[in-house]
Amino acid sequence: MLSESDVQAAITEIETAFAGLEPPGDDGLLHPQCMDDVDIVDFYGEPTWGDLSDETMIRSWAAHYFFSAKAFQYYMPAFMIWSLNHLDTIDYTPESTIRAFDPGAVDDPLREFAVSKFELFTGAQIRAVVRFLTLCSQDADLGAAAEQALSDYWSAPATPT
Repeated sequence: MLSESDVQAAITEIETAFAGLEPPGDDGLLHPQCMDDVDIVDFYGEPTWGDLSDETMIRSWAAHYFFSAKAFQYYMPAFMIWSLNHLDTIDYTPESTIRAFDPGAVDDPLREFAVSKFELFTGAQIRAVVRFLTLCSQDADLGAAAEQALSDYWSAPATPT
């Protein structure tokens, strides 16, 4: 069981690291390599990431797979915070959020596509993601997925200057 103080500290770090970002705009939601926007329809109209409802978070569990780098950067704080607050849910959102941060092994054919979503992250945002994954790695059910994401990429990501 994660301590409430650790969860709250991680949430505060996420909120601080991602504060001040502008929504990507409707034209900037979909990744250029994606053709289907059915999983991101809830994000048209530029909803603020802090105002997304529980229903949106549950229904949109796959949205991050289709997000552009800017949309990924803007909306992932909502997914991380929601996941930390709902690790015990039967819904897939926490697991899919963790898996969104795992680009796979170096020889994975989709690795470049997955890593392209991280390209706008600042150093503070990278640290917030690492803290999120490290905290999730302590969860009995989701720990292995979080550890894999840390191992595959976040233990030594390219840190922006």
